[in-house]
Amino acid sequence: QARMLARTRIAVASGTAALLSRHRSVAELLSGGEALGGSADEEISNWSATHSAMPSLYFEPDSTDAVGQVIAFMHAAGQKLRVVGSALSPNGIGLSDGAMINMAQCSKILSVDPERRQVTVQAGARVSEVVEALRPHGLTLQNYASIAEQQIGGFVQVGAHGTGAAIPPVDEQVVSMRLIT
Repeated sequence: QARMLARTRIAVASGTAALLSRHRSVAELLSGGEALGGSADEEISNWSATHSAMPSLYFEPDSTDAVGQVIAFMHAAGQKLRVVGSALSPNGIGLSDGAMINMAQCSKILSVDPERRQVTVQAGARVSEVVEALRPHGLTLQNYASIAEQQIGGFVQVGAHGTGAAIPPVDEQVVSMRLIT
């Protein structure tokens, strides 16, 4: 089902400005999404390959600015966008045949503050990468995932928890968060 878009000015993932006129067909919507680095016809599977999806558009932006551009584009198109991480869920709940965005390329460890015992990371950073960045400072995560390939964004979002009554779930350990909408 095609939807009309208002004239919208957004930048493509490379940073070049592009004028996206009214989209009159799904093909034009896909073309606009591809201009933002999205791809079509890509099968996405969960880690155990028991569930898969063929999203209409699949994005892996490489910066927070690019994430904002993808979100603005999909909002203007009136389309839903599902965030997927490492696809570690044993079911297909994180997958969609609609548009999907994966934060895997937004995976930087931005800073480690040993005095405050805090680390700042992008959502796509994997638990294993964060632990390795903390190690030289004599730090680790208070709550460690049994599957270290999880992306931090998903690790926080699902309320991951470890064992022991005195260890809070991961989301309670977040000091601040930048949410792009």
